[in-house]
Amino acid sequence: MPPRTSKTTRSKKKPAVAPPPEHAHASFSIVFMVAIVAMLTVALLLIWRELPIGTKPVPQPEPAPVATAPVSPAQSACETAGGKWTECGNPCHGKPGEVCITQCEPQCLCGGDEGWSCPKDQVCTDVETLEGETEAVGVCRSAPSVPPVPVGPARETPEGMICDDLNFICLYEGVRNSTLSNPFLADGSGIAFENTINWRLLDGNGTELESGFVTADAPEVGQPGNFQIRGFILSVPATSTGTLEVFESSAKDGRPVHVVRIPVILPRQTMISRVYLRAVPTETDCSIVNQLEASVPRSGLPVETSLRLLLKMAELRPEHTAIPKGTRLESLTVSNGTANVVLSSELESYGGGACNVEAIRSQIETTLKQFSTVRNVVISVPGKSPEETLQP
Repeated sequence: MPPRTSKTTRSKKKPAVAPPPEHAHASFSIVFMVAIVAMLTVALLLIWRELPIGTKPVPQPEPAPVATAPVSPAQSACETAGGKWTECGNPCHGKPGEVCITQCEPQCLCGGDEGWSCPKDQVCTDVETLEGETEAVGVCRSAPSVPPVPVGPARETPEGMICDDLNFICLYEGVRNSTLSNPFLADGSGIAFENTINWRLLDGNGTELESGFVTADAPEVGQPGNFQIRGFILSVPATSTGTLEVFESSAKDGRPVHVVRIPVILPRQTMISRVYLRAVPTETDCSIVNQLEASVPRSGLPVETSLRLLLKMAELRPEHTAIPKGTRLESLTVSNGTANVVLSSELESYGGGACNVEAIRSQIETTLKQFSTVRNVVISVPGKSPEETLQP
């Protein structure tokens, strides 16, 4: 059998078919558009980076709500009434010489150049002139309770006394038409707001010679208390007769009420009293003083008379004294050559400074040491030791 011959057959490949021309054109268009978009995106990013920061639209956060501090009823009442509210006022405003316990306190101010007013239930008190203000500024405080106006006498007329129309303030008859000594004494009994009895001595022309106040020792509010006036006459009267007025200052407006007027004979004999006033200080010595002689009614207490005259110079010649205005003599004792002087708290308002302290001490010590009975002087104020008083 003849051998089989194998036939080799080749697979026939299909010829590649080229895409239609319209399909190729569409693909090219898509690629071209993608490229254009990419180029534009890159261009916009480059332009964005070159813009100033202020021109870029930055989204703004929502503003946080502003917390408003609540207005206190006191502030609202003050501002409604036309007052000036301050959260940090001086608690010692209008009270020279007092020590502030707290650094500040909320206050409603009154007066001043703007004419600030107080709420209807308060009064303008503790008035003083502040820096930058031509008109005095006060603090609105609750009005003090005022005793009701009586419709009849407050009491029966005490025996041997001369009283006001309602018998609130009475003086013993012995002072009527008596010749006053220097110092003079006048005893009485009174009912007054806060037990404060005021007095003033007038000459025959109505000119005030001296004035002051004392405290009655009433056991309870509304009851009479005894008092004694001890007054020094530090200027020579122009007339031989005068009037001693004793009264209460109204708690409402300060005017004199319940006034007792007693005719008196004024002292005519005089003497020379010497005090020492502040001279112009040098750079190294603030203790320099100048002597001043003054004629005063003759006194049996020349040491105290001179010291009281020195204190009065704060009113008569304020430019020549370092002692603050309003400083009063609380007590003076001289023992074994040492004068112990207790002055009112107004002394503490001298403004500080070593030079002021030196000047005040020099004025007081030189005035007292002119007398042979005084070799040393110790100065203090109520509530403080001599070492704590008059510190620079």
